[in-house]
Amino acid sequence: MSFAELNPNYLALPVAALVLILSAVAETMHSRRSRALARLAFGPTGEPRVWTQAVPLLRVIAATALAWGLVILAIAPSEGIQTTGADSDETVAPADIQRVILLLDVSPSMAISDSGENRDLQRRQRVLQVIQGIFPRISLGRTRFSIIAFFTSARPVVVDAYDTAVITNVLDNLPLVWAFEPGKTNVIEGLQATADMARDWAPNSTTVFLCTDGDTLDFSRIPKMPRSINQFQIFAVGDPVVGTFIDGHDSRQQSGVLRRLAAELRGSYYDVNTQHVPTSALAELAITPPKPAKLGFTWKDLALGAIGIGAALLAFLPLLLEYLGCAWNAERELPLMRNREEEPALSAVTRGRETVA
Repeated sequence: MSFAELNPNYLALPVAALVLILSAVAETMHSRRSRALARLAFGPTGEPRVWTQAVPLLRVIAATALAWGLVILAIAPSEGIQTTGADSDETVAPADIQRVILLLDVSPSMAISDSGENRDLQRRQRVLQVIQGIFPRISLGRTRFSIIAFFTSARPVVVDAYDTAVITNVLDNLPLVWAFEPGKTNVIEGLQATADMARDWAPNSTTVFLCTDGDTLDFSRIPKMPRSINQFQIFAVGDPVVGTFIDGHDSRQQSGVLRRLAAELRGSYYDVNTQHVPTSALAELAITPPKPAKLGFTWKDLALGAIGIGAALLAFLPLLLEYLGCAWNAERELPLMRNREEEPALSAVTRGRETVA
């Protein structure tokens, strides 16, 4: 961080002082020239209205305030709109932390290419697209991510990460399937690992995203989720109609099984094979807790106020001078004066005609 960023006035005040001097010199020169043309500009008296005497001072103050405010905003630290959460310097209260568990299916069927708008993406690549589409729509500063991969068993991969780049790296074709023994996909193991991980977390603080193409399930073995699980959402990938032959069976999205699983867990089912997750499903994750109230104003607040006042003065002073700066109106007064000068001449001509007559 530069010295100017620590206290922006070290640069803003010298610039404002320079503008103050230059504008004061310019106003002095303008006043001298205006006095030389006073009768032409303000009529026979050569005097504008009394309030206009404050205009030079107001213009100097406005230009100085505008320059100071612009410099403050120019050197103030930027506030990025997009962030991975890694550069967040805000301290989040423990009660405000929300957790997301990605329960990720890494079975070989997730490598089948039947997802996306053109049906040319692998199912796991589609999961990456969907999760990346969620990041900009939730409050990353207070969210902690965990990943549990499951195939024939389940293993935690990431716990309480706050940087979305870590999550993206895991989802981006990391060969997690080789960490498991070959066999049939066991969703129940993933659900049990999720329940074990979230058991000691705060109540209603956790959202689970189950990303899978589905499989046969023994619904009698579904574990009970702990109180910490607030939402359970199933993101289903894979073509639900046309299957692909793999490992001795036809693999396609088991939408019926996944819908029933969502109902058993009191969760929601979303077919994300060609569409993204609706924003309404992420409403609770998008809520940002209110920041504690701060007394006083920051330098940015003062700079915005100075810019607004300075710009308003510079914009409206010319209009006020045009319509309220002088009581003498050339368009109104000159025709009257010309008529008064012509009246004696007309009277003399009239008298001459009467004498001749």
